[in-house]
Amino acid sequence: MEVKSIEKTQKEFMANGHKYFLVDKIPVSRFKEYEKLVPRLTFGIGFDEIFTSLKKAYSSLNTPQPKPLDAGIIIHNLMNGIADVNNSKRVHPALMMAALVINREGEDATKYDEQTMLDKVNDWTVEGLDMMSFFDLSLTSIHGFRETLVKYTQTQAEMLIKGEDKKAKV
Repeated sequence: MEVKSIEKTQKEFMANGHKYFLVDKIPVSRFKEYEKLVPRLTFGIGFDEIFTSLKKAYSSLNTPQPKPLDAGIIIHNLMNGIADVNNSKRVHPALMMAALVINREGEDATKYDEQTMLDKVNDWTVEGLDMMSFFDLSLTSIHGFRETLVKYTQTQAEMLIKGEDKKAKV
């Protein structure tokens, strides 16, 4: 089977026998889920993130007044992030984010239902759709999405580096 792309200009596409529509609005119920996905997408586990987090944990322990709790939180978040990457049932946050703004024909766009989102991702997987299409679609489908994501990512990264975000999940 050949990998299929979804073009940025497409407003609809078929996947696994279902018709899908791209939307440019997101209701509050789905935006709440979107907010949860942003840190998972932006703080995914990569070598740079692992190094930066470990450096921060090391620094927390090697100061005149060590902060073992801070170091423990950072290391715990790293462990969770690494474990999540190895989870065979893990669904990439970009796909779940795309599922918030790509609606299946007949779907109630005002509601958030995790199983519906997972069913959509399954349709896209069965259809053999290109993963990069979902990054592009997510970034271009909501007005202001890209700007919001960039601003949020920069703010969160700055807070993490400064040690202000004690609840940051990797």
